[in-house]
Amino acid sequence: MCYFRSPTPKKKKEVPLPFYPTIAQIVKGMSDTPCSVLSNEIDLDVLLNCALEAANAGAAELISRFGGPLDVKSKSSAEDLVSNADLVAEATVRSVINRLRAGDEITGEELQPQFHQNAKVRWSIDPLDGTVNYTRGLPFYCTSVGAASTISGEWLVGAIVAPTLGCTYFAKRGGGAFCVRGGLTKQIFGPPVDRKTKILATGFSYQAENRTIQVEYLAEQISKFVDIRRMGSAALDICACAEGTIDSYYERHIKEHDWAAAMVIAEEAGQRVHRPVSDGDAATVNFDV
Repeated sequence: MCYFRSPTPKKKKEVPLPFYPTIAQIVKGMSDTPCSVLSNEIDLDVLLNCALEAANAGAAELISRFGGPLDVKSKSSAEDLVSNADLVAEATVRSVINRLRAGDEITGEELQPQFHQNAKVRWSIDPLDGTVNYTRGLPFYCTSVGAASTISGEWLVGAIVAPTLGCTYFAKRGGGAFCVRGGLTKQIFGPPVDRKTKILATGFSYQAENRTIQVEYLAEQISKFVDIRRMGSAALDICACAEGTIDSYYERHIKEHDWAAAMVIAEEAGQRVHRPVSDGDAATVNFDV
């Protein structure tokens, strides 16, 4: 009699979650920073912990689908894309915020706004910044989660997780900016002030007429820089300025969810930022328009 052994079933490949620090680690690293509670009784440590957990959860959804089949549709133009990964990631980010911060307002790139009459905090979410990169298998994409006071309008915290790059950026107002890479957390302070050769990060509109104007303007500015970088993610461009790998950033025709979290991080890294105040206004870091 012959016996046949059934093949051992293969274990499902487990995708490691992007690393982000616990709030205890954050507070320990910020022991010399100002008090975390604003006058309107918003605890920034609690808020930042929520942003980190939400961004990490969204990024985990993205990396689990990265390189696989996607349902992709166009929005304003052929290259202005939305995928099923965008939608799942935003729903996941919102579920974390609703669980930890019930009653806050939430706005995001893909789903309808969530308003509450007495909310003190509004969240601005980009579940997948760099969708075109993501659909083409390029690693420059991230989940971005920022929060602002509905009372003062001040941007309070920002968390950005780039899972394929293996890094997380985060900041709270008055508490400095930090980068986590390879399990190590370091405070970031932007580019060296005495750097002689400067690189500009930028992006271009999905609309052809706007791109033409942008290219013409950059041609006038390029003599101030030795090169340009175009990563395809406004959030990562801005964080690169915060970390100091890029010197300046300039882009028009981007939306609030693109810059909400990243501008907090760049500002807390000591960089000079300009947030757009109207459609078509420039978002900049260390750049004079």
